[in-house]
Amino acid sequence: MSTTKEKTKISSRGGARTGAGRPKGSTNMITAATLIQAIEAKNKRPFEELLAEGYYNTIQERNNKMRLEYERMFLGKVVSDKVQMDLTESEDAVAAKQAAFAAALADLAGLKKD
Repeated sequence: MSTTKEKTKISSRGGARTGAGRPKGSTNMITAATLIQAIEAKNKRPFEELLAEGYYNTIQERNNKMRLEYERMFLGKVVSDKVQMDLTESEDAVAAKQAAFAAALADLAGLKKD
């Protein structure tokens, strides 16, 4: 006769361990500011000037692939910095929204009574 024993599989990987991971409140070792400062110190020129020179060189070398990468990077930065929304509504638009909201609320109140 054979007996069946139920085995539990114990994983040797994963799971929380005491003291594992980064300590709470720790900061990143490299920040964007420290990286830019290091680049400027090494080249003895402002980072923006180095970027402009790199972009200029891609144009002179007719390296369209790198030029597009520079442009994509520049546009991403410019667009993210300039995203703004100017929300101004006329009094007529506000009144129309208020009326529509009141009508929808009245319809909901009428549904609950039935």
